[in-house]
Amino acid sequence: MRLSISRVARLFRQPLGSRTGGRARLRVVAHDPVPFAPNRHRSRARLALALFPPAFVVVLLTVWAGVEAAVPEITDTDYHARLQLVRTAAAEHPDRPLGIVLGSSRTVWAFRPEQLTEPDGVHWVNGAHVGAGPTLDRVILHRFLRDGIRPTVVVLEVMPPFFVKENNRFVVGHFAVSEMPLARRYSDKPFGYDYHFLRHRLRRAPDLVRVTDPLAGYQIHDARGGRIAEIDMSPADRAKRTAAAFKEHGEYLRRMTVRPAADLAFRDTLREAADHGIRVVVLRAPEGPTFRSWYDPEGLKRFDEYIAGVAGEFGTPVIDARLWLDEEDFFDSHHALKRGADKFTLRFAREFANLPGH
Repeated sequence: MRLSISRVARLFRQPLGSRTGGRARLRVVAHDPVPFAPNRHRSRARLALALFPPAFVVVLLTVWAGVEAAVPEITDTDYHARLQLVRTAAAEHPDRPLGIVLGSSRTVWAFRPEQLTEPDGVHWVNGAHVGAGPTLDRVILHRFLRDGIRPTVVVLEVMPPFFVKENNRFVVGHFAVSEMPLARRYSDKPFGYDYHFLRHRLRRAPDLVRVTDPLAGYQIHDARGGRIAEIDMSPADRAKRTAAAFKEHGEYLRRMTVRPAADLAFRDTLREAADHGIRVVVLRAPEGPTFRSWYDPEGLKRFDEYIAGVAGEFGTPVIDARLWLDEEDFFDSHHALKRGADKFTLRFAREFANLPGH
């Protein structure tokens, strides 16, 4: 119940008794309550809070996409450094077939093409990437083709634990925004990469300041992509590193069940290479006796049959280098020391030259 102020004012402006026969009467007028305005403000605040996360994501990805379009080297610097090496190799040896080795950290450190000094034959470049499994190998081959690289031959290393389980949080850090539709096909769950990708891009926001010189401070030791991890290692350090390798991979080696997403990525890599007339050789990288002892025998048998089967479907030869090195040639029973890398590289060149059709 409220008093109408305007009505009261009019009454007081009139002479007393002008409408009431000499008796002043004051009327009290009832009005409906005015809605409480803060309710509207709270609704708007809730709507703003609900819209902020998707709006922030859109802005964040738009900024990253724009920066990557202008300076692609800001994402996955390792790939772009190796791309420069591949382009240089192709320009300096236009009369020789170009060969690129793709794979995981095993191949990053095991393959040293600088050791191959023959003046003819395939000119090799190490294009392997730390942490690469079926999905990242798939993306990297697609990038090379997108960036105008047409190798004659690609060697594709198979890293068995990554067929069982992939480190999504690590892998997504090497995808560009524009590559997510491709990579998303190989996620174990729908949009399984997206959560880690958004987290990574948020954490990497300070890296945007590197846009003027994204390759600053980055170095690959050898001109054709080889790296030297360790010259030698004490028994104690080797034992420590080997224990860390078991902690990282042991569980998956006991399973050895190939993920459907990994199978799809592997097949699509072979298919895209074939579509572009690129010869592919599948590589089973060296492993020490300790690492090989961690496999479940039945699981390893299934995996061996799987690799042989897929390679057979695509007419792809397989180089099996698992027994080429001794335990002392590794620093953790599956990453090569320098002497192991030198042994592997020279034998690889011989084995490749002896492949049918070479």
